[in-house]
Amino acid sequence: MHHRRLLVVFLLLVIATFCFVQCFREPAYADPRGSSYAGIASCVQCHGDIVNSYSHTSHFNASAPVVDDSIRKTFRNNPITVNYTNGQKVVLEEIDGNAMQSLYAGDKRLLSEKMDIAFGSGEKAQTFAYWKDDQVFQLPLTYLTYLNLWTNSPGFPVDHPYYTRPVISKCFECHSSYAFHYNRATGSMKIKETFSPASIVYGIDCERCHGPAKQHVDFHLKNPAEKKAKHLTAIQLLNRTQQSDLCGTCHSGNAASLKSIFAFTPGDSLKDYLLYYPGSLNNPDVHGMQMQSLQQSACYKQSTLTCLTCHNPHQVKKQTWETLTAACTSCHHQSPHSSQMIQEKKNCISCHMPLQSSKSLDFKNSTGRKSIPYTLRTHRIAVYPESAWQ
Repeated sequence: MHHRRLLVVFLLLVIATFCFVQCFREPAYADPRGSSYAGIASCVQCHGDIVNSYSHTSHFNASAPVVDDSIRKTFRNNPITVNYTNGQKVVLEEIDGNAMQSLYAGDKRLLSEKMDIAFGSGEKAQTFAYWKDDQVFQLPLTYLTYLNLWTNSPGFPVDHPYYTRPVISKCFECHSSYAFHYNRATGSMKIKETFSPASIVYGIDCERCHGPAKQHVDFHLKNPAEKKAKHLTAIQLLNRTQQSDLCGTCHSGNAASLKSIFAFTPGDSLKDYLLYYPGSLNNPDVHGMQMQSLQQSACYKQSTLTCLTCHNPHQVKKQTWETLTAACTSCHHQSPHSSQMIQEKKNCISCHMPLQSSKSLDFKNSTGRKSIPYTLRTHRIAVYPESAWQ
């Protein structure tokens, strides 16, 4: 009996000690990408100003759950309607506090899906998707900011509303920092991609470009006096090809994947991740293929120009004619043409990087029954006919 009491007391002490240790142990941050990632909240501890600035950029807002009340405000008291040639219509309306895209035939509501996810920052456009079980589907209407217009999502049929286009992992790879997905056979040789909602890291966060940072964060929290960044790849120390490949993970087109781009870390070669077919890069589209366009430019071939020469990814500051011209005159400072541009307060890109219509994004307006060009500034720096200047 005495020994039994001692055993019980010993076990109680062990349990109490375990509970005490657990209470004072620092909780581990569980990033869906794995234990080597720290999460953006960790970056705020030392880089608050940079994170705050970056949080307003298009990259950071490349995707997001639809929770912003500003979307619902646009049609709360005045539902927006897009009509189709088959007599049906899609109505943007608020139902039970949710932003919905509803399908109607006359006054009868046939279908209504919630706007769960926004793709795109809204600077130029924003398209939306909804969850159905563990799949994601694109909604029929997209908002074109520069035209203040709701219209058919790119590539959607013009004669009837379309609700069944699946959003695939390639979409998340350029519009988010992570999304765990797996393929599921559905019969008849068909495969569907399914996602874990809790795994999605929306937008392009710090670690998507700077690489896994858990070791970096742990070291500097323990050694606050150390100002030289440890255990993290410094972007400025990457060579030009490595810098271009880093930006090219999302800005080099929709090539076939050799492996998930989510695994890419600074210093990797893009050739190990994407497969381009012969001839596919000869005429790069202005949407999504900025890297190839820039690399075709004489400015790129004859200099040390990189994306960072003109772009500060941490800032949302709007470019002015002075800042745009300054980037060009940093190399072309001896050109009489450059001096003239400065005197006349004109920027260089209007002529040498004109707006062009995308060949890959096709918006067809059902109400107006016409195509809407999606124009973006080309990154192929060149001499263009005066008719192309914008």
